[in-house]
Amino acid sequence: MATQDADRLDAQTTLSASRCGEIIAGIYEAIRSCFAHSQALASFDFEAEFKAYVEEAFEVPNRLGFDLATMRFIAKLRNGHTAFSDEWLWQEHGAPIGLEVTHDEAGWCVTKSAYDDIAPGARIVRIDDRPIDEVASTLLAFVPGSSTREQRTRLFSKPFLFPPSFEIVMEDGSKKTIDRGRELPGGGTATTGRWLENGERYLLTIPSFAQPHFETDAIELLQSLSSTVRLVIDVRGNSGGNTPDKLVAALMPDRYRFWRYVTPVTNALVRAQGAPASLLVFEAEWIEPIEEAFKGPLTILIDRRTFSAAEDFVVPFKDNKRAEIVGETTGGSSGQPYLCDLGDGMRLWVSTKRQMFPNGARFEGLGIEPDIYRNWPPGADPVMSSA
Repeated sequence: MATQDADRLDAQTTLSASRCGEIIAGIYEAIRSCFAHSQALASFDFEAEFKAYVEEAFEVPNRLGFDLATMRFIAKLRNGHTAFSDEWLWQEHGAPIGLEVTHDEAGWCVTKSAYDDIAPGARIVRIDDRPIDEVASTLLAFVPGSSTREQRTRLFSKPFLFPPSFEIVMEDGSKKTIDRGRELPGGGTATTGRWLENGERYLLTIPSFAQPHFETDAIELLQSLSSTVRLVIDVRGNSGGNTPDKLVAALMPDRYRFWRYVTPVTNALVRAQGAPASLLVFEAEWIEPIEEAFKGPLTILIDRRTFSAAEDFVVPFKDNKRAEIVGETTGGSSGQPYLCDLGDGMRLWVSTKRQMFPNGARFEGLGIEPDIYRNWPPGADPVMSSA
């Protein structure tokens, strides 16, 4: 029995050369056929970078090294919707940090904490004996993102990049040893609604679009409101899921449109000749409103953690000026990913379309700018102060 357990553990922590080759081949083909952002990487030599990745992937001694080599290569594609994940890595090395940390003009700020002695708003200046910027500059090489801002936003959600135990030093000189394993306080798991002012202002908070009920519950709550109500919709921290087109329609009394986008078209002859894939362009189409759409005044709250399908939600209101957009510029990453199952719990997501604003302006890596900029302190209630 002990021998069988050892063999099983060895199979989990190491990969045979043939298995590595199979995974690498799947990654190559998925990116070559589906990746929609090659034109944005004008100086990126894909073949040379892939060759270097292959050499590294075959030299590393174990599965952890293979995973990190793969993540470093994928991060070079500079796209937040193109990423590699391994369930084994999360199970063995993914004990949570217990902190949500964001980066702004003043440095690295704690926005959520599982520790009683680290309050939201605290600023981290060092990790162990190194400046946090120095540590981050090394670790960001493994984090996918359409911008450095997005990579920084996602860094502390990749616990396997950090030691099991490390010390952080705060701006005020206080120190804290982090032993990974603490979960963050629970976030919103449901769409909620409440009156800010009875009969006059109503807040609809939508924490995600990952499951259909987030959208359907929002529509149900919306149907109880008259068009004299000022509606505030909070999608701060909403990292996306499925584009909520029915909710958009329920809020739009005027015609509207979503993204303009391009997607690569596979052509065997073009590929044989070594030319880049051609791109199929889809223009943003106008959509006519439904008669029962909510017609009252609308404010939408956004921040740097508003991503993907949540950005899909915001863009029509920004484009036709239906709503007042308040907060920070959104994350700047969307685009329907192709999911490639590589086996053994390994998966690759490849962004299949490059989205632009309806007028053709760049979106990826830039995000949606608010009409009114607000950078609320952690723990503050932005609704009462500016909505």
